[in-house]
Amino acid sequence: MNLVSHLAYFVMQTLLKLVSDCSAVALNPSKKETASESPLKIALFSLAKMCSNHQICRQFVKSSELFPVIARLKHSP
Repeated sequence: MNLVSHLAYFVMQTLLKLVSDCSAVALNPSKKETASESPLKIALFSLAKMCSNHQICRQFVKSSELFPVIARLKHSP
């Protein structure tokens, strides 16, 4: 892996961790907090932007153990 690949891997791991940390609040209507959703939206937007042009990024996210969480967030209110 070259430096760019390592950096991309680190960034994606960090974004996926942020999604994981914020998803509990977003998926639980009784704990809905607008301020907590902002980092989640930014992380999801960033992942989508990175993956839109890079097949390897899409494969990484789809193979992540957090992909089911992302799928549930997609269908949440």
